Amino acid sequence: MIGLRDDGPARQDPIRVQMQGGQDFTIPAPQPTPQGATPPMEPAPARTTAPSPFSRLERMSTTPELLLGAAALLVLAIVFLFVRHAVRVHLINRRATLDAADGASWMLFAALMCTATILVGATVGRLWQAWAGLTAGFALCIILFAVALSLFLRAPERRR
Repeated sequence: MIGLRDDGPARQDPIRVQMQGGQDFTIPAPQPTPQGATPPMEPAPARTTAPSPFSRLERMSTTPELLLGAAALLVLAIVFLFVRHAVRVHLINRRATLDAADGASWMLFAALMCTATILVGATVGRLWQAWAGLTAGFALCIILFAVALSLFLRAPERRR
């Protein structure tokens, strides 16, 4: 680890490193530690338990991030309710029964909300590395969209 070994007196001359653009970047010389300062503590030995699937996350989600995610889901739910109502009215205008139009529109709403929930949850929770969970969630969304499409296409056949 950096700074845990003492290789004698520190170098006092600055180290020059050239950056990609040809500019020089200077690292300042390290400051000597006072004589009365305690040396840094050794790190604790690593545990040998199984690693958590969330151990690679840099930090937990904060409360404002969670509130923004919930607000985004609420706004999307309201927009999707307007979309659901538009689909329902469209199917009723095509002479579909009320039950068929309601079923197709609610299934579309469920598919849209499932997709939005997975996307917002993965963004707020920084879970883009959890491919298995995201794949299963998006597979469920694809199934819901397929059922919604089949209900939408069959609804006009069930005439009033």
